[in-house]
Amino acid sequence: MRREKEKPYKYLAMISQIGISVLVPVGIMIFIGKVLDFYFHTGNMLVIILAVLGVLAGLRNMYVIPLRMSEKAQKMAAENMTEEEKAAVKKRAQAYRDQIKEEDRDNENDTEF
Repeated sequence: MRREKEKPYKYLAMISQIGISVLVPVGIMIFIGKVLDFYFHTGNMLVIILAVLGVLAGLRNMYVIPLRMSEKAQKMAAENMTEEEKAAVKKRAQAYRDQIKEEDRDNENDTEF
């Protein structure tokens, strides 16, 4: 029951983390661009270039963070599985491998293209 109460907060934390991970690189790069533009007297050229780099870094973070969280969730689910569930997963994986091998054998015997 405790897990059910934690889930909304967990998702809220994940969304907040993604939002911050997107905004922080953009803000830092804009700040660095303004400082460098002031120092080198280049107008807004460096701000624009670094802002684009910040957006790209933010988009990368938006892609990577959910992948990492998904991997952690899969590891936790695998650790919490019973022996029967593990055996069923292995059986399904073996059946899938056997099916692929059978299809490969059928394709090798098929001479018509």
